[in-house]
Amino acid sequence: MAESHTQQKHFVLVHGLSHGAWCWYKLIPLLECAGHKVTVVDLAGAGINLKEIGRDVLTFHEYSEPLLKILASLPPNEKVILVG
Repeated sequence: MAESHTQQKHFVLVHGLSHGAWCWYKLIPLLECAGHKVTVVDLAGAGINLKEIGRDVLTFHEYSEPLLKILASLPPNEKVILVG
C-alpha cells in the first residue's frame, strides 16, 4: 500500500448570517490536528467586530472588508480554500 502524504492546506473560514468566527470552534481543532493552517474571520458587525450594521456598515464591500484584508495580506502565490 502506498504511503499517503497529506499536503498542508490553508483554510479561510467565513461565518454565515447572525454568526461570527466562533461558529467554527469545533472544526478548527480538527483541521489543525490534520496539519492544516486555519484562519477565521469576523465580518463587519458580526462576532467580536464592533461595527454596527446600518450605522458603520452600509455596503457589502464594508461588510466584507475584514475578509478582503485577510486575503490581500496573503503572499501572492498562496492558495487558500475559502469556506463559508
